[in-house]
Amino acid sequence: MMGAVIVDTNLTILLIVGSASRDYIRMHRRLQKYTEDDFDVLGELLSQFDDIITVPHVLSETSNLIRQVVGQAHRLILARFQVFVETVVELPIASLIACQRLEFRQLGLADSVLLHVCSLDLAGTRPTLVTVDSVLADTASSLGFSVVDYKREYMSGDAD
Repeated sequence: MMGAVIVDTNLTILLIVGSASRDYIRMHRRLQKYTEDDFDVLGELLSQFDDIITVPHVLSETSNLIRQVVGQAHRLILARFQVFVETVVELPIASLIACQRLEFRQLGLADSVLLHVCSLDLAGTRPTLVTVDSVLADTASSLGFSVVDYKREYMSGDAD
């Protein structure tokens, strides 16, 4: 196992929706560029880590975006989201910390929070960032943080 991992909003959506039902991946408006294979590979990648950590900023974005389906799918996706929230490690990072980062004006609030988390020493290691945002990945890499650019390393299409 390899310490902790923090996942961006887009991949968190894929993780939640796909875990509710692999069929929902192609139904969900935000996941049109992803496949069931992308979900499987993401699951395999995340299983290599001891803990998945997240932040309220990613959870809020995810909550707003996963609900873009109707009926039974909506209820099942929200149930999976609830289980996700109950099982991950949530770090309460103040927005002010993100706003004070140099990268804030380029990347915005949630991504700046993710960069801050990458700088933290958590039980002797820094978390690895997994993202489909190549700008965020490049920024994290340039800062010396451990990062997986999921789009470049695992996907054949152009997901954002």
